[in-house]
Amino acid sequence: MNVEKLKELIKTEFDIVNAEEKVSKIAETFKEGRAVLVEEDKKIVGVVRERDLVKGIVLKNPRETKIKSIMIKTGTIPIEELDVEKVVRRFVEDSTPFVLIRMKDKLGTIYIDDFLDKLKDELSNVKVSEAMSSEVVTIKSFETVAKALAKMRDGGIDRLVVVDDMNKVVGVVTIKDIVERILSPRKRARYGEVSGEKKSLAIMVESVMSSPVITVKKEDQLVEAINLMLENRISSLVVTKNGIPEGILVKKDILQYYLKKFKRKEKIVIQFISQELDVFDVEMLRKGVEKFMRKFFEFLGETSILVHLEQHKDRFRKLPLVHVRIRVVSERGTFMVTGEGWGVEYALHTTLKKLEREIVKEKEMIKGKRALRRIYKEFFE
Repeated sequence: MNVEKLKELIKTEFDIVNAEEKVSKIAETFKEGRAVLVEEDKKIVGVVRERDLVKGIVLKNPRETKIKSIMIKTGTIPIEELDVEKVVRRFVEDSTPFVLIRMKDKLGTIYIDDFLDKLKDELSNVKVSEAMSSEVVTIKSFETVAKALAKMRDGGIDRLVVVDDMNKVVGVVTIKDIVERILSPRKRARYGEVSGEKKSLAIMVESVMSSPVITVKKEDQLVEAINLMLENRISSLVVTKNGIPEGILVKKDILQYYLKKFKRKEKIVIQFISQELDVFDVEMLRKGVEKFMRKFFEFLGETSILVHLEQHKDRFRKLPLVHVRIRVVSERGTFMVTGEGWGVEYALHTTLKKLEREIVKEKEMIKGKRALRRIYKEFFE
């Protein structure tokens, strides 16, 4: 896809809300997939994603919570620097359904569905199995909504595949389903609205799940999967074999695959998830993580790194307590570590040192196994 085709995708259709406004102002008018930009002092300071709006409704009082508390900071791409790789990176790192393009005197957006529709021509002859995630989290249809919420919270995910007693797919439940069908009615009832109906989190998942489920198989073409997503206006597909889930495919998986396979120079793909950092902080931290990981490249091979940063209210000498989770997927396997510290840089450094110990431990273990195999050959073969 060349730059001219990218420019054709730019739209100026988005909503602007003030950072000081209450969440309740946009809760009822929020349109799925549409860009919501947050303005403060006549400057765009962030965006509101649907997932953050939903969590804000669940965890906070939308009539008292300000929009700026649920927004995220996201980068923009200057139109003179526009290219496919930069657009893909922004989609992946910001996890938004749109990317902001900074033009001479205004902002524009490229929406993920429009982008995928153009990008799919470059993904011909690619199978679903090459892009999907095999880490699918399931829940039984007769289990409670409370348990579904707990699984989502523990896994840091916003959807679960629902299965029956035979482990066959019967539905999908998302945090949005739970909010719309249970939590929102409960809150409306709490505020005294007659239309509000109290519903319990103890009800079964099958009462709130979406069904039937649109599924694909591992051997299906990725282009066909993209078409299914676009035609049905959905963000994920369940990958099944004889009705049993083998994985899940979301739009972000497709873009990550594109970065990994079609941009050969990128052997190390790094993604940051944080609501507190701006694009400049992220770029600085990315360079540090990439420099750190380069020394392990020969051992790990192609590597994908997810860094999740969460800033707490506690402070020491004006520095916030930062919790860090790092997940590394490499040709040598998956590594996961957590750490925390005062200030982003120190917390990240501490967690990277833990990661280094785990990688070195794996490296030494492999060396030990090789040594044992040599001894075995010498004495027993």
